[in-house]
Amino acid sequence: MDLIRLAGAACAALTVGACTCTSAPLLSDRDGGVRPADARIALDGLVVTDVDAGPPDGGSACAARDPRVPARPNEGAWAERFASPGVGGDLPSVDAIAIDARGVVYVGGTFTTAGYAPASNVAAWDGRDGWRALGEGVAGPVSSLAIGPDGSVYAAFALDLESEPSRIARWNGTTWTLIGEAIGAVEELAFLGPSLFAVGSFEAIGDVDVRSIARWDGARWSGYEGLQARIECEFCGDAVPGTIHTFLARGEHAFCVGGAFSTLGVIEAHSAACFDGTTWTARSMPLDVQAYGELGVASIYELTVDPSDSTLVAGGDFMLDDTNENGGSIARWTGDRWALIGRGVMEASGPGTTKAVRAVVFAPSGMYVAGAFDLVNPDEPLEVSAVARWDGSRYRDVGGLFAEVGFGHGQDNVRVAAVAPDGSVYFGGLFTRAGSQRVGHVVRWDGTYWSGLRTPTERYDSVAGQVHALARHRSCEIYVGGAFEYAGQVRVDNVARYRPGVGFAAMGRGVAGEVIDIDVTRDGRVVIGGSFRDPSESPRFRNVALWEHDAWQPLGESLEGRVWAVAVHETASPDDRDLVYAGGDFPGQLAVWNGEAWREIGGLRGYPIEGEHLAVPQDLLVDPESGDLIVAGRFERVGEDELVVNNIARWDGERWHAYGEGLGRAGDGALALAWWNGRLVVAGSFARSGETALGRVAMWNGTAWESVGAIDGNSVEALHTLGDVLFAGGVFEVPGSESSFVAAFTGTSWVGLGRGTSDGVEAIVSLDEGVYVGGSFDRAGTSPSIGLALWRWE
Repeated sequence: MDLIRLAGAACAALTVGACTCTSAPLLSDRDGGVRPADARIALDGLVVTDVDAGPPDGGSACAARDPRVPARPNEGAWAERFASPGVGGDLPSVDAIAIDARGVVYVGGTFTTAGYAPASNVAAWDGRDGWRALGEGVAGPVSSLAIGPDGSVYAAFALDLESEPSRIARWNGTTWTLIGEAIGAVEELAFLGPSLFAVGSFEAIGDVDVRSIARWDGARWSGYEGLQARIECEFCGDAVPGTIHTFLARGEHAFCVGGAFSTLGVIEAHSAACFDGTTWTARSMPLDVQAYGELGVASIYELTVDPSDSTLVAGGDFMLDDTNENGGSIARWTGDRWALIGRGVMEASGPGTTKAVRAVVFAPSGMYVAGAFDLVNPDEPLEVSAVARWDGSRYRDVGGLFAEVGFGHGQDNVRVAAVAPDGSVYFGGLFTRAGSQRVGHVVRWDGTYWSGLRTPTERYDSVAGQVHALARHRSCEIYVGGAFEYAGQVRVDNVARYRPGVGFAAMGRGVAGEVIDIDVTRDGRVVIGGSFRDPSESPRFRNVALWEHDAWQPLGESLEGRVWAVAVHETASPDDRDLVYAGGDFPGQLAVWNGEAWREIGGLRGYPIEGEHLAVPQDLLVDPESGDLIVAGRFERVGEDELVVNNIARWDGERWHAYGEGLGRAGDGALALAWWNGRLVVAGSFARSGETALGRVAMWNGTAWESVGAIDGNSVEALHTLGDVLFAGGVFEVPGSESSFVAAFTGTSWVGLGRGTSDGVEAIVSLDEGVYVGGSFDRAGTSPSIGLALWRWE
């Protein structure tokens, strides 16, 4: 929310409670003294602040002026700044990793960038040069990668996001060559000697009738007569096709396969079998133990060999007993049966449950299991996040891999792992954080520390979470609020300061919970509202707080309920009180802090829905001319006389006023407010004022509402003005362009900012270099940008 400097008497705004004005200002310290220079540390090539965000540098010229207005604010490009090291795109994932003898790491999955460079679903990384694309990449998501004896890279991939991975191609260092197209899915590729093997649920490759397992000798495909993975079980009815998920080479001609099947046609085998070049032998899992796996058949996703004793190890989704004392999904073949390793892994509810293990690898530092599980060690359950190390007697936590952007916790957020020649382990999946490191779906573990896969010349300042609020202090810095633990590589806990050229800084210990709105005073003090509390052992504030003197301060007894919006009314004289307005889900819905106590304004009444009249104020703005409070949200009536206002109203300190017939009706909302060229502009999910058709953005001309251009979509949730240009963000498409979620109005039409962002925009603010937008996206333009993005002026 932009800060409007105001003139006028403060007490005039209060009639609902006693107001005793004194000479002491609400926000007491107006001294803009020079703060010491930020201390900085170099962290993995990134410079970040190592101190809390103190007051602004009062000696800096930026504190004395607002941002400069460029000649054409809508013209520019999205900056490459706010990504995490790794890959990016729209809901990206790394599903395949292969590492060659030189230590070059090849990754495949669903992504459009590697670092900031374009890369279509497959890319390579090395520690010296960083990321590079492999030509034009491949058309769809990659399910598996394999390195050939000559160093060529083989990929199994889909035609598009909606298809199964049915194509197999070879990269020779300069070009891709298609070598096979399957009917059905190819789950994994692997080499046995000079031959490439493909396994999955396919029924043919090219014009060759080959099922479930196929071999490529460099010229043609062949298979095994009579072999097909199928599931036959008591609960399945007719037999259905099964899937082979994993292939393990075990010698010159021998191999093992694992998956979800009860027969391979040539042999009855539950989920695993081995072939010695002549004969098949079953390595069967139990059937229907608590119905884990697919159709009551245990699923194996990974087979590997323990180098210490050459035993076969399986990871998957299975239980080996129904005692409710163990976990499952990780086991060793003992010669005649499978036995859990460390009594398995579990979901959050503990023993008697399990969750998938997608990857098992052996490194010099131990055996690593990864997938979707939450707990290990059933005798003394230890909470982990999707990855753990087995030390020979117990599982150990290594810091966890967390899916915090776009995906929920535990949804197979680790998909693959591989060991490099130097003994380090690379993991890929949905995750966006490794321990305390921000990463982009792929990460390296050296046995002690996590590190992202960076290109040395690139900068990574992602906010891996959701940004709800942005506000600026003059032209110096912005404040960022939302639901996130880290900004860049700094632990901030839901609120942070960002300075261009410096990076993020923590503001004390942050807050425990979401920050939904921010306002900043002229001298740089910060008011936040949301659903949070003081993170200290003895909380001093809830849902609203003030940052001054390098610390968070309570505003009285706080507010008992979520605060959706805050606005500071700064008075012209330091002898007069400043006021803080708040709107939210607390008793009375609206209140004002007068320096001594919160006073209820109230007066909002919602539309009748199932006997309830719930009212929600969504944004607040102080009229810069009159000092009146303007309230936008979801409500029908205001005041004791129940004046019909329809989602937008004005409070003059004594009574409520309507703006014509208001905006929208029940189910609609006015969500954002701005002052533009001397007029009030409102945005939301409405489409009409009374019988007058409007777009999602409307301007009050003094007597009626006028449409501000045409925006198609669900809602506009953020507004920001800079000079003569109005910026809007939300969930919408920009008419006549390929841009989404953010746009600029030049006075005649809405224009997109490049290709926009990949998901909704909730906040917008500007500094000298451009416009910052915050939201739930992970791409801006064609480059990754997580939570925060910058549209840089040309």
